[in-house]
Amino acid sequence: MTSATPYRFHPHGDTLTFEWTVQDFDGEREFTVTGTCPVCGCSMTHSFGPIQPTVAKGGFLGRRKSPAEPEVWSMSCACDGYHQPRPERLGGCGALLNLAPPPAHLTTGG
Repeated sequence: MTSATPYRFHPHGDTLTFEWTVQDFDGEREFTVTGTCPVCGCSMTHSFGPIQPTVAKGGFLGRRKSPAEPEVWSMSCACDGYHQPRPERLGGCGALLNLAPPPAHLTTGG
């Protein structure tokens, strides 16, 4: 964990390659991504469950970036680092990250 990076909205433009794993729960798949945030340098793990919450302006939180870019997944930094002044009930440093999709062998079940 680091405290050098304050909490702030910070879009990160590059597409990141993190480690993906998948688990099956009664026919529902849950993807988990693990990596290091390029903005704050903290390690993190985040799960994408089978049901994604909607966001106020439409779409799905933390799933795919947009219909125009179906291969890129988006998420906010999910580290446990101490980044202040972080809003209550939020984690991470505030960075918005674009993730390369899970490998094909995880998404096709083979």
